[in-house]
This record gives sequence, structure tokens and C-alpha cells, in this order.
Amino acid sequence: MKKITALAAALVLCAAHASAYENSYAGYSVKDGQPYYKLEAKKVYAYTNISSKKAYQNEEDLKNTAVNIVNYYTAEDMEQILGEKFSTAYFDAEYEKLALLERSQLNPKTVPAPLLELEKYAEHDSNGNVTIQSKVLKEKLDQLTPVIKVGKIAGKKAITISYIYKQSDVLFKIDTSMVSANDRLYLLSTVNSDQDVYAPKKDEKAADADTDVDIDDIEDIDTDEAGSEDEAAKTKPQDVASIKEAVEKAMQVENVALRDIPAETMQRFDKAHTDLLKGFKAFAPTSTPKDISFTDTAVGKSVQLPDDWFYGQLNLRYKNKGTFYLTMASSMKQMQEVAANTDYDNIYSVFAIPASDPEYQQKFMDLYTSGMRNVLEHWNHLLVTVSVDNINDADAKELLATPVANRLAVESIINDGLQRMKGFSNEYFALKDYKTNFDFTQEKALIGINADTDLLKDFAYNNKILLSCNQKAATAMLFIKKTDTETEKSLEQQLNEWHF
Repeated sequence: MKKITALAAALVLCAAHASAYENSYAGYSVKDGQPYYKLEAKKVYAYTNISSKKAYQNEEDLKNTAVNIVNYYTAEDMEQILGEKFSTAYFDAEYEKLALLERSQLNPKTVPAPLLELEKYAEHDSNGNVTIQSKVLKEKLDQLTPVIKVGKIAGKKAITISYIYKQSDVLFKIDTSMVSANDRLYLLSTVNSDQDVYAPKKDEKAADADTDVDIDDIEDIDTDEAGSEDEAAKTKPQDVASIKEAVEKAMQVENVALRDIPAETMQRFDKAHTDLLKGFKAFAPTSTPKDISFTDTAVGKSVQLPDDWFYGQLNLRYKNKGTFYLTMASSMKQMQEVAANTDYDNIYSVFAIPASDPEYQQKFMDLYTSGMRNVLEHWNHLLVTVSVDNINDADAKELLATPVANRLAVESIINDGLQRMKGFSNEYFALKDYKTNFDFTQEKALIGINADTDLLKDFAYNNKILLSCNQKAATAMLFIKKTDTETEKSLEQQLNEWHF
């Protein structure tokens, strides 16, 4: 009996460990429950509260998915943000001060509280951190009224700032709890949304359709005139400013009072955030920084990324149908520079071109080229991998059944397609050169393509593609980099081995 109990306890511990993310350098772990989507960077970890096993099996669960984000700051980081020394003792003093104000029914915002000035955290993003306040709520903080609560959540002293708002008929609630341990500050955020509370009612949607129309009125319509008016509407140039205004109007936020949220919805929101704090555990940090790496069990590979990179991974597990992985990785700094240099007015201008304009294609390409140049100036790397296991595909098995014949056929098709692509090169895209490699056996197949391309004439990229499969799984890897950019040798070596 004792052996059975010990075994059961061991299994529980193993299961708990397997479903938890740990960053020993940051000094914390969090139970993420094997999420179907996660993102990791140097100082941020984000994940969904729906597991990879449940995703897309229950549409209602997926619709109510919450996203949890953990940011951490060292004492040195906080000193730069606050302009004064930070420690857990400093946090505890601020906590007690704010708690006293709350008990006295005074507004915490009336007293200077540097910890609550979230815009200062956003300014610190260049140091490898990405806060929810700087991305999701950027330029909206002044329009939103925060709700500040001070008290223990899951046994942890927490200063919680909440934003509750409506945007495009969707209700959002963002909770950010500040907790501290070992002279570090942790921001634990949960983004909840509900698409039902403010969704247009069915009778409202059908109101226009149900409007009575007299048949005589229809007969009196001059179809030629109506047609010409419709054609005029298509050819009439749209004002860029009006399109921009319409987009900005759709993105506007509106404060929502707690009392206006259904109790059941609020309970779901609160539970999601409480679960985050329950699963969060702080411990003494180590002196060795955590490597940023991702694992793909379908192909049985892990990749360690450069220090300033991030990755996002989608992981879906279908019952009796295997696992699907989609992973994208790049430099965090480069992506932030791309976002900062994206010309949104240029995008609005594209939508302002009437489809009937005889110069539509040329105008579209001119604007597209201008916008893409801004992106390509800052975009140096992109890594994408896709894998699936437990495949039961007759075509894959047939591919491996006669490897020599199929290798020749596949080689002919791919080389012919690449040669055609090289001949069709233009000022926007040019395939300059390529090399291919094919290795087929009865156990596995590998297709390798290494191609040099030019985008908009001035931006040269090297593209490495590996396609591989065996009897049970398949994977694909794409790695794009600027030819004049250095890449860590260890990364390239790992990617060269991305195959069965």
C-alpha cells in the first residue's frame, strides 16, 4: 500500500513539473497547464489558459480563452524605472501605504505612487521586456479609468490594477497584479474577453432585413439610374482621412463599470486571474540566465535561440490524431523596430484606392513598396517550423515505398518550379540562385532548398527550407536572413539538423 501511495505521489509531482514553466534566473515558476499557445522572450512569458488538448475540442472554451503574461524586473531595472532604489521591503512599504488608503476609502491615485505609473514600465521595454500596457493598451491608458485594489490573492501580497472596457462590441478586462520577492518585481497580467455581453442582438441584426418594402416602390426604381449610382460609388475616391477615422473609431475604447458586467462573466474573469496567482511561485533566483529555447516533440528537436530573440508556439493535440506544432521566432528588438516604423497612413492610403481605378494595380504596388521598405530596413531574421506526428497518410507511405523513383520525380518537379521562378523574377522579387538536396530512403525522406533572393532589388535574403518526413511524422523548416547579417553559428547548426 505504501509503495502504491509513493508511486501516486511521484506521478503527481511529475505531472505538476511537466505542466509548469520555470525561469530560475528570474526566480519564478508558473503552472501553465501545457497551453495551446505560448510566447517566451528574455523577460516575458505569455500563455493561454486553455491546454493544447482542449483547444478546438470545445468551441465555448476557446471563445472564453484568457491570456496570462508574466513580466519580471530586477532591482536594477526597477531603479531605472522608479528613479530610486527598489527592494521587496520597498514594495511591502508601498503595499501597506496603499492598503491604508483603501481602508480609509481614499483614492490611491491622489497619493504619489511610482509603482503604479505603468507608462514608465513601457519606456523600459527596450531592455527585452514587453508589457501589456505598452502593446495592448498603448495610447489608450489616458482614456481608461483603472480600478486599483490592494490585498492578498492566493496568499500573495498584490497591488492589482484593472482596466475594464468595451472595444468593437467586445468586453475586455485586463488585470495586472504586482507582487515582489527576492528584490524582484513581477507583473502578473490576465487578459480576459467576452464576445457575448455587448454582441448585437439577433433582432437588431435582422431589423434592416425585416423592414417592409412596398412592391410598387421596387417597380418604380430606375434600374439604369441605380446602376449608375452604384458604379459612381465604386469609382468615387475615398478620403484617406475618413478611412483612418473609421478605423480609429472602431478601435476606440469605452470604460465599463464593474456593476454593468454580468456576475457570471465577472466570476470567470476573476477566476482566470486568481488561477494565475495560485500557479505562480517565487524562489531564490540563480546567477545563470535562462536560455530561450523551444521544443517540438513531433520532430523530437529543440532549438536554443539567441539571447534577444523570442518565439511563439501553437500546439494542438488531437485525440487519437497526433500533435500539430507551429513555431515562429525572431529578434524581439527587430520586431519592435518594425512595429515602430510601420507607416499606418500608408496602409489607409491603400484602402482608399477605388477598385475600378484604371491605375489601381500600379498605385497599390507603389504604396505597398513604400511600406515594405520601412519593414525590410529593420527585418533581418525569421524562423518558422511546422510539424505533425501520428500521421496516417497514404501518400506519405507511398512516397517512402519506392524511394528512388519518387526522389527522381520530386527532384524534377521542384527544380523545374525553381527554374521557372528564377525566370519570372521582377523588381519586387527575384530568385537569384538556388541549390537543392534530396535524400530518400524507405525510412525517411529529406528535401533541402537553399535559395538567395532579392526583395525590392535592394534587400538580399538567404532562404533555407528543409522538408522531412518518416513513416509517422512530417516537418518543415523555413529560415530567412539578410545575407549581410551575421547569425550565430550554433543556431545555423541546429537548423541544419531540423529533420528526421
